[in-house]
Amino acid sequence: MNHNKTCQRLTAYILCVVFLLGNLPMASFSPPPAQAFSVGEEREVGEKLLSIIRKEFPLLDDPDLTEYVTNLGRQTLMLAGPQFFDYHFFIIDNKEFNAFAAPSGLIFIHSGLIDLCDTEGELVSVLAHEIGHAASRHIADRISKSGKLNAGTTALMLAGLLLGGGGALGQAVATGSMAGGMTANLKFSREDEEEADRLSYKWMREEKRDPADMVSMLKKMRRVSRYQRKQVPTYLVTHPEPENRISYIEDLIQQDQQRKIQTQDEFAYQRFKYRVQALTRDTQSILPILKNKAEEPGILQSDPMVFFGLSQFYLANRDYQKAEESLQKVITRFPDKLILKTDLGRIKFEAGETKKALEIFQEIKKQAPDEAYNAYYLAKALQQAGEPAQAVLIYENLTERMPTYAKLYQEIGKIRAALGNKALGHYNLALYQYYEGSSLQARYHIEQALKGLSEKDPLFAKIQELRNKIVRIDKM
Repeated sequence: MNHNKTCQRLTAYILCVVFLLGNLPMASFSPPPAQAFSVGEEREVGEKLLSIIRKEFPLLDDPDLTEYVTNLGRQTLMLAGPQFFDYHFFIIDNKEFNAFAAPSGLIFIHSGLIDLCDTEGELVSVLAHEIGHAASRHIADRISKSGKLNAGTTALMLAGLLLGGGGALGQAVATGSMAGGMTANLKFSREDEEEADRLSYKWMREEKRDPADMVSMLKKMRRVSRYQRKQVPTYLVTHPEPENRISYIEDLIQQDQQRKIQTQDEFAYQRFKYRVQALTRDTQSILPILKNKAEEPGILQSDPMVFFGLSQFYLANRDYQKAEESLQKVITRFPDKLILKTDLGRIKFEAGETKKALEIFQEIKKQAPDEAYNAYYLAKALQQAGEPAQAVLIYENLTERMPTYAKLYQEIGKIRAALGNKALGHYNLALYQYYEGSSLQARYHIEQALKGLSEKDPLFAKIQELRNKIVRIDKM
């Protein structure tokens, strides 16, 4: 979706809120005293904010990418201890340097930020910082200080602040003294930032990662800020003062003589980064750069993942032969990395070689039965090969691990309907539309699913629950 149109639409939403606030009597311009923001209220705001993001911004819904970033987040969460919410991690297809923790354990990273991360440690430093905000309930505290608004209004304010930066959205939420005051209260304080940084430092140290990656990311933030002089990057609107943060983190590193650092294998991160770039960047601008780099003497030994990048951009261009040739060079360097074999199967599948792809996916399943990325493409290949009954069971199993991955429900819905269970088919298509951000289409499939379904059927209660949830979110 065009980012300018997205900003215009969100700006219109927020201006409506601001208009209503601005027409209140002057005496009401002072926000009410801060009140405790409950876990239930936080969950409502999170649900509404996620619905806004789903409608307006493209998410990189991919089992491979989602599982990678989720696993990184879970490593930190294991150290953070029990949480109020189940955390979910999302990648937004957007070139801006941004990441944010939203209410109820939702963590978002822009593809533009991933572009600037050179190592896995740098990405982990951002994830850990955002988890620090969420685990400390800084967001709930900020919302409490902004005054009691309903979940829908609070979500709109957060959307403008977290997604809009200093442009039209930023101007919209700043219009009117009450709205401006509330928006200012939603920004993290210096104390919030320091607490999140110290937690991030602690967790990275416990993971035996190098906290210097925190400093390198903050220095990149500072460079981005200086480069974008006309407009403050969105990330710095809510995460201010990188200069001060660099200073005290460097002090922590100097004082911490006992820290132990393990050398990190960057294979998984470099593969992840190239996959994100292939899905979000212009292939014609990147391919010449990678081709030139691939011709450097000894590059296959010193930086073999360049050839993985080439394979992904060739695949994006549907040049399947060159994609496979490039990938085979990486497989030669890393023969034990099963995920590269899945990548090979994916190339063959997209090239129309379904039988060969299926053989690869089935062989990998024997060796790594829990690999979600391989399982997803195995299901797709089985579906293509005329084995929908086997495919749908795999898709349904994957929903337990990736409950917000929309495409799974789309495939399940189509297969279940084709196999004769219309109610179950429409229910899953309703879930697909819900996770894609279309409540109108979701409601249509809900009504179709309920037709002729007995109230005693266990599916009836699930459908009603989904309908009630959509109605509640739409009313916020």
